[in-house]
Amino acid sequence: MRILFLSLLILAALASCATEKNSRDNLEKSLKKYNNLLRWHQFEDASRFPADTIYGEYRERLKTAGNVVVIEYRVKDVKYDEKKKEAEVKIEIDYYTFSSTRLRTVLDNQKWVYEEKEGKGLWRLMSLLPEFP
Repeated sequence: MRILFLSLLILAALASCATEKNSRDNLEKSLKKYNNLLRWHQFEDASRFPADTIYGEYRERLKTAGNVVVIEYRVKDVKYDEKKKEAEVKIEIDYYTFSSTRLRTVLDNQKWVYEEKEGKGLWRLMSLLPEFP
């Protein structure tokens, strides 16, 4: 009986580790997909990532980003909280606007949260686009 209990405990721990790895892998995929959409000026497609609670405000911010051309982005830091299933990500974005050819850099402090709906887990953006000065 003791061996069976220990075996079940080990299996549960392994399953937890596998779920954790999948969650983190999915975060990396979501980050890459979202930031690549910004880079290629596909703001409408990028608007699939924000959580419902900020969606309206995010769409308003998109209007001000219409003349922004993202050249490159760099992931500077990722703070991942496995217990809360949240992440804070610092992204540097190099961009210019149509009205100026000057290259600028802005720091985008992205906040992500893992949500499960209808048996599917998704990483949702909880922060707005940065303001591009």
